[in-house]
Amino acid sequence: DPLDVMEVGSEQLTMGSITPCRILGSLELIDEGETDHKIICISLNDKDASKIHSMEDLDRVKPGHTDRLRDWLKRYKTADGKPENSLAQEEPTSVQEAIDIIAETHQRWRKLCGKTDYSASYPEGAEGFALESPGCRGE
Repeated sequence: DPLDVMEVGSEQLTMGSITPCRILGSLELIDEGETDHKIICISLNDKDASKIHSMEDLDRVKPGHTDRLRDWLKRYKTADGKPENSLAQEEPTSVQEAIDIIAETHQRWRKLCGKTDYSASYPEGAEGFALESPGCRGE
């Protein structure tokens, strides 16, 4: 689970749906000691999409929304008796930083799938490992 996407539009989307969206930034949750990137986006079909192009715009159009996202991310696992999470930083990343996170994560996925155009090395003990899922095979 290297990356999650949180859509912040006005209408509820179907879980797992594929929805064209605009990247606004990201929040970096620390979950059990590891960074868990939360990409923040808005559906291109949302009534406010034409006004929201960044996290700053999100808070201008929907005041307090980023604060509510931060609070939810810190507390959502406490219902299961787990301690509060923390964020790597309180301020969201920029649009470009979020795009860079997505690109880096995609390149690691390509490496995991055995795609040969990725130059970084495999994690220790995983040399030659490639997933056999249809998505990795391009099906």
